[in-house]
Amino acid sequence: MGLQVYIVSPRGECTPEVSRDLQHHVRGCGGYILMATRNGPIIAIDDGRAPLVARHPRVDFLGPVTLNPKGVAAETLTRIFAENLSKQLHGGAGTGADPNR
Repeated sequence: MGLQVYIVSPRGECTPEVSRDLQHHVRGCGGYILMATRNGPIIAIDDGRAPLVARHPRVDFLGPVTLNPKGVAAETLTRIFAENLSKQLHGGAGTGADPNR
């Protein structure tokens, strides 16, 4: 299986505490935080491990993300995702690389 990109939507309001909890859970499941948004984190995780994230009690929805390569923001988002992933890979998963860019 391979890494897939997902958005994690929390139950209720996505407070900083909820976002941190979800990000910690994702990293604990072997995933990476590509970007934190006010609606929940965008993550990369092996699609076989995604159900582990979806079962977290604070997760309301876990859905796949596909960027339109011709979209206005696709290039910028791809660069941000790559930078944040690189920080986590070079520092090891769960090292607290700043995904809030």
